[in-house]
Amino acid sequence: MKKLWLCVIVIFIPQFYSFAQKEYIEVESKILEQTRQIKVQLPRNYDLESERTYPLIFVFDGDYLFEPVAGTVDYLSYWEEMPEAFVVGVNQIGTRIEDGNYDRIDFTPIEKGENFFDFIGLEILPYLSENYNIGPFSVVVGHDYMANFMNLFLFSKKIPFDGFINLSPDVPNGFIPYIAEKMYELESDLWYSITMGSNDINFIKQKTKKLHSNLSSVDNDKLKLSFNVFENTNHYTFVSYAIPFSLSEIFKPFTAIDDEEYEESLSKASDPTDYLIEKYKTIYRLYGVEKTIRVSDIMKVYKLIKDQKSWENLKNLGKLAKDQYPETLLSDFFSGMYFQKIVKPKKAIKAYESGYAYEEVGGIKKEMLLDEIDFLKETFGY
Repeated sequence: MKKLWLCVIVIFIPQFYSFAQKEYIEVESKILEQTRQIKVQLPRNYDLESERTYPLIFVFDGDYLFEPVAGTVDYLSYWEEMPEAFVVGVNQIGTRIEDGNYDRIDFTPIEKGENFFDFIGLEILPYLSENYNIGPFSVVVGHDYMANFMNLFLFSKKIPFDGFINLSPDVPNGFIPYIAEKMYELESDLWYSITMGSNDINFIKQKTKKLHSNLSSVDNDKLKLSFNVFENTNHYTFVSYAIPFSLSEIFKPFTAIDDEEYEESLSKASDPTDYLIEKYKTIYRLYGVEKTIRVSDIMKVYKLIKDQKSWENLKNLGKLAKDQYPETLLSDFFSGMYFQKIVKPKKAIKAYESGYAYEEVGGIKKEMLLDEIDFLKETFGY
C-alpha cells in the first residue's frame, strides 16, 4: 500500500461518559499528489487492543454528509437498530466535480476521477483496514453526483462495499442498464437502497425512478433492493429521512425480533430456538458481530412456545438460556415450566427452587418461581 502521512486530531472525550469520538485526519496522497481530509467517527467504547470488529460506513461528500450519517449511526446503534460502526467521510470541498469525473460513454472513472477512485480503493480503504478494527461488512453513501460515482465501484474486480445508499442518485440513463446487468451477476448479498424527495430535482427524479424500475425487474435474490420517496421533502431535506431508512433496511437482520418477524418467520419455525440461534449466526456471518442473544428475543420464543403449547421446545430453550445467561434464573424457569407442563411436579419444583438462587431477568421474578412452587405443592399435596 502507498504510504499515508497522517496528522490526527482527536477531540477530547470525558472518561466518565461514553459516546462516539471523532478523528480528523490529513492524508498526503501519492496518487492525488495533494493533501485531503477524512473524518472518522469511532464506535462507542472503541478499544484498538480488542479483537472486536465493526462495520464500516463510508461517506462521500464528507464536508456536509458525514455529520448526519455519523449522528444517525450513533443513534441507531445506541438503540441496537444496527451494530456500532465506524463512519468515515471524505471532504470534497472544491474537488467534487473533478473527483467524480467519469467517461459518459464507457461509464468508467477518467482523469482526476480515476485518481480519486484509486485513492479510495488503493489508499484509504487499505489504510482503514490496517489501522482500525474494520469488520467484513461495509456500506457506502453518496448524494446525487457522487451517488452516481460510487456505483462505479460495482464494477471493481471485487466489490469493496456490501451496501450502497443512493441518495437521489444522478445516474445517467445510459448507465442504468449496466447497473441492472451487474445485479443479475451478483453471487453474494448486496444491499442497494434508492431514495429521493417528492419535490426533488425533476430530471434526477425521472432517472431515479428509472433506476428503481430497472432494478425491480432483476431476478436475483442476492440483490436486497429498497426504495422510498419521502413526501413533502426536496433534494436536500429528504436526506435526513433517507439515511435512517436506508441504514435500517440494510441492518434489519441485526435487530431484535419484531412483530413482523414473529408472525412471518419465528411462528413458522419447526423449532423456534433453532431459528433464534441461526438468526444470531447470520448476524455474525453478515456483519462480523459476535453478539449475545438478546433476552427479549429469548422471551419472544418463550411466548411462542406458550401460544403454541409446544412444551417440548422448552428443553432446547432452557439449554440456550443456560449457555447465554448462566447467572440468571431463566434456564431453571424454563426447565421448571417444561416439567410442570408434562406433569412431573417434583422435577418442576426442584428446578424452580434451583432458579431462586440466581438473578432475575426478562421480567421473570423470583416471586413467580415461588408462586409456581406453591401452586404445585397445593395441587399435588406435597
